[in-house]
Amino acid sequence: MTGYSLTGRHKEVDCRKCHTETYMTAPLAHNECKKCHSDYHKGDFAGLAENDCKVCHSTDGFAGSSFDFERHEKSTFPLRGAHLATPCTACHKKDGQNWKFREIGKSCIQCHDNIHKGFISEKYMPENNCALCHGNENWGSVTFDHNITTFQLIGKHLRTECRSCHFEIREGKTFQQFSNLDTKCASCHDNIHGNQFEESGITDCKRCHGFEKWDRSNFNHDNTRFKLEGAHLNVNCNECHKAEVVNGKSAVVYKTGKLACADCHQ
Repeated sequence: MTGYSLTGRHKEVDCRKCHTETYMTAPLAHNECKKCHSDYHKGDFAGLAENDCKVCHSTDGFAGSSFDFERHEKSTFPLRGAHLATPCTACHKKDGQNWKFREIGKSCIQCHDNIHKGFISEKYMPENNCALCHGNENWGSVTFDHNITTFQLIGKHLRTECRSCHFEIREGKTFQQFSNLDTKCASCHDNIHGNQFEESGITDCKRCHGFEKWDRSNFNHDNTRFKLEGAHLNVNCNECHKAEVVNGKSAVVYKTGKLACADCHQ
């Protein structure tokens, strides 16, 4: 009959908790929760047009909130990817005791540790912006444009995990390196040809091999001292280039020195 029906836990409250005047009929402010309840969030929502408790809570109890994903979409930090599965407490109750909703940070570095600090230069990670390489869906998915470095990724290198080149496990500990990496093929791959193709002490594998299948797609026998012609075009490579034991290791010899017909034919 008063225009303010008692619902939820209000039904259990003693009348005199609210009606403190001598007469029960004395006017009582009741249009906003904060008229009776203290601001548990200590002004976090003071600047909002609707800043009363009932915006998120009901008379069934302050525990729990009606603030859902759809409403979070309209906030200054819409939830994307894995953030949708993150418990509210992870961001809004970091100390495990007090809830905080304003000025808690929007950039990655304000919530996440930068594990690359000191390893990736400011040039490639300005302002510690993780989003330049990582996405919200899966932190393991990287979209870094390697072309801006001095080592362009082509072929199978495009499908190689970053960790394969930039992370190393030694004695149970993980070490990372992004700068001053040796870009020579032999620094990552076994050189099964020894020093047969060295030039100035360096074996450049890509002179012969392609990055897609590691086949000999880049090799042209016509550029050697023995151009293949006639029936030689159909001869299997291993007919001429056979494996020999060199320094205790078996290796196929390519620079055989056999250039005259009599070297192979009677």
